[in-house]
Amino acid sequence: MTRYHFELATPEDDAELRDILAATGMDGPISVAFRREPSFFEAAVVEGPFHQTIVGRDRRDGRIGGFGSRSIRWRYVNGQPAPIGYLSSLRVLPAYRNLGLLARGYAFLRELHADNRTPLYLTTIAEGNEQALKILTSGRAGLPTYHEAGRFHTAVIPASGRARRKPPRGVKLRMAHAGDLPRLFEFLQRNGPRRQFFPVYQADDFQATTATFRGLTLPDLCLAFRHDRIVGVLGRWDQRGFRQTVVQSYRGPLRWLRPVYNVAAVMRHRPKLPRAGESFAFITGALPLVEDDDAEIFGAMIDYQTSRPAEDRPFWLIGLHERDALLPAIRARQVTSYITRLYYVSWEDGAKLRAALDDRSPYLELGSL
Repeated sequence: MTRYHFELATPEDDAELRDILAATGMDGPISVAFRREPSFFEAAVVEGPFHQTIVGRDRRDGRIGGFGSRSIRWRYVNGQPAPIGYLSSLRVLPAYRNLGLLARGYAFLRELHADNRTPLYLTTIAEGNEQALKILTSGRAGLPTYHEAGRFHTAVIPASGRARRKPPRGVKLRMAHAGDLPRLFEFLQRNGPRRQFFPVYQADDFQATTATFRGLTLPDLCLAFRHDRIVGVLGRWDQRGFRQTVVQSYRGPLRWLRPVYNVAAVMRHRPKLPRAGESFAFITGALPLVEDDDAEIFGAMIDYQTSRPAEDRPFWLIGLHERDALLPAIRARQVTSYITRLYYVSWEDGAKLRAALDDRSPYLELGSL
């Protein structure tokens, strides 16, 4: 009998999963942990309507040594709807690393994959995480094949509180209301297929607290109109009630320069860096999509959203693939960016679909990663 037992997590594991997230994170000048408070499973609804979390349990004491998630949703693939998976939240506690937990976990994932819900998965790995890159892309120990598909840029944009640019002539911006839903879905169905893997959204994704856009309401969506036709959308998605990025520590010069930076940030109407143990005030840009990839309209929507009054002047996070035509608009406004690498993940049954993918720019909904 092996030391580990693999199974699907249940609500009884919620607290332990949250503890593992708090104990693991991303190192660097700012060490952060990605938390899911007050409930891991309630936060997971944003990842997709079908969701599983695999846990590796130590038979000796029943403790979870690591876990990872598998979610599936319908996306546009070469312009046509198809079920596509996403692999996320891979975490292994330090005491369980290099003990074969990962290989056995992927063997269990392959058993789940036999349900034939999807032939292909997407995943992202942080740029610079060489250990994860080396292990996951090795193809050893029965792991699936990882095919690199470019870089995904997450821009950090300060909420200035000041409008900077008006929309192009003939274009009007305003926040959405319930009467806009039919036109919004028509816009998404018309423009979403131009992006590879754009989700096939339904009304339920917006109108339920247990759905994809949990915490996002219609008045959070900035819509661009030209002659009563929607030509752009950008949402203000505040996820802090169920997903948090918490500072564990500062390293190097930031340990001493944080108070100086914060004084300058107040003077320049920029967000401040939180203390260790506090969470960043982040707003996630949702549904960044514009007809004909009009960067001028997109830039105007960013300025419109980031100029809206907010007590805490949060940072905005907007993520786009490196080949997305709208990327220059966020680069022109960012103070920094976070880079991850996108991978297509498959076993033998997904090779044909992966090889058939055309050159449309990949799309990931940042708030659902």
